[in-house]
Amino acid sequence: MLASKILELKKLLMAEASLVEKMVAMAFQGLYTDQNSSFEDVMIFEKRVNQLEVEIENYCTTMIALYQPEAKDLRIILMIYKINNDLERLGDQAVNIAESAQKLALNPILSQLPELVEMKDKTLSMLKCSIDAFTNEDTISARQVCNDDNVVDDYNRFITEHLISLMKDNSSMVEHYLHLLRISKNLERIADLSTNIAESTVYLAQGTVIKHHADEVSDEE
Repeated sequence: MLASKILELKKLLMAEASLVEKMVAMAFQGLYTDQNSSFEDVMIFEKRVNQLEVEIENYCTTMIALYQPEAKDLRIILMIYKINNDLERLGDQAVNIAESAQKLALNPILSQLPELVEMKDKTLSMLKCSIDAFTNEDTISARQVCNDDNVVDDYNRFITEHLISLMKDNSSMVEHYLHLLRISKNLERIADLSTNIAESTVYLAQGTVIKHHADEVSDEE
C-alpha cells in the first residue's frame, strides 16, 4: 500500500516538474516575440503549479501520519516534500523572467548580450538533469548538476559586470539593462534550486548530505 502511494506521489511531483520546465522555457521565449501569449501561458501554468504544491504537501503529511514510514520510504517522502517547495519557487523565478521579458520583447539591446542565451541553455539543462536524476535516483548526474552551478554563477558574474559597464555608457537605457540583470539573477536562482534538487537526490539514494560540502567535511574528520 505504501509503495503504491509513494508512486502516486512521485507522479504528482513529475507533473509539477514538467510544468515548471515549460514555464521557464516559455518565459525566456517572451524575449524574442512581440506576442503576450508566452507571458499569459506562464501565469496560467503558475496557478496549476501552486495547486500541485498544496496537493503534494498535503499528500506528504498525510502519508507520514497514516503510515509512519521508516528508512528509505521516509527519505523519499521528505525529499519529495522538499523538492515540491523548490519547484514552486522555480515557478516564481519563471514568472519574474516572464515579467521582464514582456518589457524587453524584441528589444535590440538583446544583441549586446549573447551570453544570456548561453546562460539560459545551461540553466535549463541543469533543471532537466536534476529532475531526471531524481526520477532515476542517478547520483552521478545529480553531482554533475551541482558542479554545473559554478558555470551559471560565472555567467551571472560576467553578465552583471557587462551590464554595469553598459549602464555607465548609456544611462538612458538603464531601465532595460536592469530588466536584463533581473533575468540573469533569476536564471542564477533557477540553477541554485536545481542544485537543491540534485542534493536531495543524493540524500535520497545514498543517505549522504552533500549540501555545503558536508560529505567532504565528514571524510576529513
